Amino acid sequence: MVYRRLLNYARPHVWRIALGLACTALGSAATIAYFKVAESLVSSVQSKSLNLLFETLLAFAILNVIKNAATYAGSYTIAATGQQIVARIRSELFRRIEYLPLNVFDRWRGGELLSRFSNDVNIMVQGVMSSPQFIGAILTLVGSIIAMSVVNWRLLLVLMVVSPFVSYAVSRFSAVLRGVTGTSLARVADVNAVFVESIDSMRVIKAFGREEHEYARFTNSNDAYLGASLKMSQIALTQTPVVDVIVSLGLAILAGYSFYEVVIGRLSMQEWAAFFTLAMVSGNPVSQISNYVGDLNKAYIGAKRAFEILDLPVEASDAPGASPIKDIRGAVEFSDVHFSYDGVNNVLKGVTASIAPGDVVALVGPSGSGKTTIVNLLPRFYLPSQGTVTIDGRDIRSATLGTLRGAIAIVPQDPQLFSGTIADNVRYGRLDATPEEVRDAAAQANADEFISRFPNGYLTLVGARGIRLSGGERQRIAIARAILRKPRILILDEATSSLDAQSEALINDALDRLLVGRTTFIIAHRLSTIRRATLILVIDDGRVVERGTHTELIAHDGLYARLYRTQALEPAETST
Repeated sequence: MVYRRLLNYARPHVWRIALGLACTALGSAATIAYFKVAESLVSSVQSKSLNLLFETLLAFAILNVIKNAATYAGSYTIAATGQQIVARIRSELFRRIEYLPLNVFDRWRGGELLSRFSNDVNIMVQGVMSSPQFIGAILTLVGSIIAMSVVNWRLLLVLMVVSPFVSYAVSRFSAVLRGVTGTSLARVADVNAVFVESIDSMRVIKAFGREEHEYARFTNSNDAYLGASLKMSQIALTQTPVVDVIVSLGLAILAGYSFYEVVIGRLSMQEWAAFFTLAMVSGNPVSQISNYVGDLNKAYIGAKRAFEILDLPVEASDAPGASPIKDIRGAVEFSDVHFSYDGVNNVLKGVTASIAPGDVVALVGPSGSGKTTIVNLLPRFYLPSQGTVTIDGRDIRSATLGTLRGAIAIVPQDPQLFSGTIADNVRYGRLDATPEEVRDAAAQANADEFISRFPNGYLTLVGARGIRLSGGERQRIAIARAILRKPRILILDEATSSLDAQSEALINDALDRLLVGRTTFIIAHRLSTIRRATLILVIDDGRVVERGTHTELIAHDGLYARLYRTQALEPAETST
């Protein structure tokens, strides 16, 4: 199956591959033709002909030029084609990862995906670089055998005695190498996973003083990878001398028998020279093939692991008959919505709620109650296992995904910035925005003032994940990005929960402008956000257990009131 898929990738390049094979075949033919040179050299010595000697040496020089030029042309053409095929696979791999549903990222570690994208594709490149030499060695070996059968079939039979041993050794080593390669790639994926996780969690690691603990985790993974790599190297390096010993033994047997044939007069010196030259020519490809088979086996495993990612399902495509969703007012309704991440345990258990256009809805509840899951259903990050989610009375599954998400903006608690400029990160909300629109959005988000203080202004590089900016500055850029998008529905994961008072005031001021006229869902943690809400939904164990305004819920003295008092947002005696 893997080989068939690789052949499908190669099909558009069939003529270039054919040209490369033709050049490689010409190089192999020139190599095989050395036996005629050897035969002619012996004849020139026996006849003491200087002219024949000169012609033979000239023929050898011409053959050498043809061999090297053709081999180079064939190797470059095939290797370049192979690189293009791998580049296409790499591109498709990245595209597939971009379009994977979020539940895939819930199961796969980032380091594992990185390993498939990087290490596995790199060993495919190594296989591609070895394939021209492998093809040339095969052609040279086959051509040499055919030529030897013409020169003296008896000697060929003697040489073929050792061929089953060579074939068995190569096949056994190949089978073992494939298994060890798979283990090695799995171990390097573990190393990458620990590394990526450590980089992403560096602040936490330093806060808890866990540098040595993380180093120990990495060392354990690295030692496991080292063991697998050493085993792979041991098998690959053992294969060559074992095959070489078998081939050398065969040549030794051939030398003894061929000299016997010369002594009894059944074999001429010209035939002996021609056949032994062919035997030497064929012996080199046998050793080379054993090396190249190792590279190709590793490339096979790399391709297999890469195809596993390519075979993962992408996000659910638009339903048949789906159409763009336009002129959204922002009325949202959840009707008996159930959802499970694993197909067994329900996270949402019959959520029902109606939200009017322009409402600011705060989702409140204990950790793990299902608040984030509810808002993740709106942009169709996940689909309900039961029930419906509608916008303006229309089931969101009947809308095209592009237009649905185009009407929604998300401001996360920990804003994700990309390692470009400030302008690039704001413009991420709408890629065709003009510089004036970017600046206006930043001004509305109270970000223009601090951006203007940078020497490069909007062209300031923010660093990986926006590391060069403070938390409040990152959050204001994320809000500017949302403003630029001009969404009808806004999702906020408490944008001020970890900021100082000054930054919180600036962001709350920006949010007051952003929320106007938009249906907003807020995963609420703080009083300032809760009091902004026109409707509060209290979530517990995947259900809406209370709903109402802040005053109504405090008067009800239920779960909301208890959470409110626990967070010391209001003295207990005021709730009656």
